Amino acid sequence: MACDFQSLYYGEEGYVVRCKQCGHYQIAFISTMLTLNEADFYIFCKQIRYKALQSYSNINQDAKIIMVATPSQDVNLILTPGELTRLYKALEEADSEIKTQELLCLFK
Repeated sequence: MACDFQSLYYGEEGYVVRCKQCGHYQIAFISTMLTLNEADFYIFCKQIRYKALQSYSNINQDAKIIMVATPSQDVNLILTPGELTRLYKALEEADSEIKTQELLCLFK
């Protein structure tokens, strides 16, 4: 069965979508695409949030030095501080859309 994706975020560097049927999330950012189940998606978001709230002011902003683990033990994202900030904002927008859609479902 093919996924029926619901857009949660779309921007210049990528997107976040969720399948209405199987509940999987797909995150595309720069040159990486991750497909995650719901639990892994929220763990990943929590990890990005934690790293994004750290201070990187004393670090070269163009250096790919921030490693973010993924549910696949052999795959990690390596990001610059700016990329991390942009990914964090994308995931926050997706989270806001998820909450909005959940509220709308209450009125149906």
